[in-house]
Amino acid sequence: MLEIDDAAKRAFEQVIGKLRSVRRSARISQAALSHHIGVLGKTISEWENLRLDPTLVNLTRWSDALGWCLVVIGPDGKVLLPEPLWLLPGETRDSFGLRRLAGPLKSRRQDLPSSQKGLGRLVGVSGSSISYWELVRIPPRSIAQFVWAQKLGCSIALWPNELSGTGPYSRYGPVPRIESGG
Repeated sequence: MLEIDDAAKRAFEQVIGKLRSVRRSARISQAALSHHIGVLGKTISEWENLRLDPTLVNLTRWSDALGWCLVVIGPDGKVLLPEPLWLLPGETRDSFGLRRLAGPLKSRRQDLPSSQKGLGRLVGVSGSSISYWELVRIPPRSIAQFVWAQKLGCSIALWPNELSGTGPYSRYGPVPRIESGG
């Protein structure tokens, strides 16, 4: 069973809180954002109030729509980048968002060195799950991504979207702003 400790939960909640803050500061309604990233109307509220966890794909879409991206921060505090740092032929933006997280964690595991099975025991999943996550075949639950990073001495954080070379609002164009509330 996935081993979610307080540090991983706190890191996940900080990312959610930052996304909420960015949305509010940009004066973007939850309804406009949910429509923009293709989720049901009240979904953003459910995520922001921690009543429902977004999938990892939706978390990367949410970040991207607000001009941010999820990245892996290494033990030295530096952003760990995947190779290559651009879309591969035929790769979707969703797959690239997942690879941007999985690639550096796979490299970190191999540098330690740690087996997929050994890391799986630490995370509370099977070695096969780690393999699928590293190959971006089946993404982990969003909170599991934070646990996976943490067990490798890394963290997941938000970073300005320019890191990926795609610029803010890259996927869909700008989200419509509102005049009040949200």
